[in-house]
Order: sequence, then structure tokens, then C-alpha cells
Amino acid sequence: MYRPDDDGEEQHFDMRSVRTSEAQIVERTTDMKWGEIKLGVRDDEPTALRGIVWVLMKRGQPSLRWSEFDPPVDSLTSRFDAREVASYAAEIVKLPEGQRAQAVAELKAYALDEALVEGALKDAAEPPKETVETSAASG
Repeated sequence: MYRPDDDGEEQHFDMRSVRTSEAQIVERTTDMKWGEIKLGVRDDEPTALRGIVWVLMKRGQPSLRWSEFDPPVDSLTSRFDAREVASYAAEIVKLPEGQRAQAVAELKAYALDEALVEGALKDAAEPPKETVETSAASG
């Protein structure tokens, strides 16, 4: 997510849309490996966030240079979309009860929409529909 410091409109970028060629450009420009970039984005590391947002902004502004895109650190952050929230929720429900509250709080802090978290946790805690139907048919 990028919020320009000139009170511009908040912009959302999906890291999953980065093409291989773009990833290579970010790697070269930031002097980071792709795995480091992915972890850096998750951990709100400024160089990783800047690299991803910059390369995705270049799609609409091909002449945008790295040196021209130097936003304030607080204007860049990462947030989990519905798919990522669901993935993390599936892991949280497997945690021991004593660790879940902290994990849920962290997930809510990182979710693009906090309201997604409770629904994702509920969905993750329910058995798959095939299991329920199979059990009903067997019984």
C-alpha cells in the first residue's frame, strides 16, 4: 500500500502480480534476492516495499526512475488481502490455544480489512464440506 505524502489517494499494489522480469529489476536495483524482498515486504522493510511499489508504478509511468521514487517511510506499508488472511487464519487455528490470541491480534493489524479476519478464522476452523457430507452419508 502506498499513501503519497501530498494527500494523494491511497494506492494498493498486489505483489503477486510482479512478473519475473520485474522481480529481476527489483533484485538488481535493491541488491536483494527475491526471498529477501518477499520477507522484507511482509516485515515492512522500506527498501523492499519501495522496490515493489516502484516497479509496479513503472507499468503506468515507464520512465519513473528509482531516484525519483523516494517516498517517506511511513507512506509505504504492506497489508494482507483476503487470500493471505485466509492462509494465515488456517495456520492460526492449528496453534495451541494459548498462542492464538496474539496471532489473531497480529493478523488483524496486518489485514487490509480487519473484518476479514474473524470470517477467515471461522472458515478455517470448520471441517471441509466434503468431510461433513461424507460423514452424513456414512451415518
